[in-house]
Amino acid sequence: MATKEIQIAQLVWQTRRLFQRMASESNDLLSKFGINASHRAVLQFLDHKEPETLANMARAQDVSRQHIQQIVNELLAQGLVESIENPDHKRSFLVRRTNSGETLFANIAEMESVLFKTIGKEFSRTDLHTAVETLKTFNSYLHSTAWSDVKKNYS
Repeated sequence: MATKEIQIAQLVWQTRRLFQRMASESNDLLSKFGINASHRAVLQFLDHKEPETLANMARAQDVSRQHIQQIVNELLAQGLVESIENPDHKRSFLVRRTNSGETLFANIAEMESVLFKTIGKEFSRTDLHTAVETLKTFNSYLHSTAWSDVKKNYS
């Protein structure tokens, strides 16, 4: 493989490893709140937003509607979100955080802020900016028609 191909393979490998490690660390930290990383992702998605449909949440997070449905059902059972009538669609309800969900997410955000300050001491602003921009660009490419065209050759 050429050097750039090796670097991309390493980027993909390190991203997978980081995602798995972060999910594990997140689940450990969130267990005291009675939720997991998937629950947190949905609660964050609903932060400062109008109520959303399951389909819109799934599309925005690049996961299946069924996956979001399962998570929302668990959050409903815990009283952290509620479903409300959707005036635009009779069968597709809207989801929003409850007061308990708002409070819980504020507590999580406070904990994460402290953790991020600690982690931030290990990296320069330039390195963090480069990492964020690289991941954003990579993600944008994977959502592009250029990638869709390439992928067709291997599907």
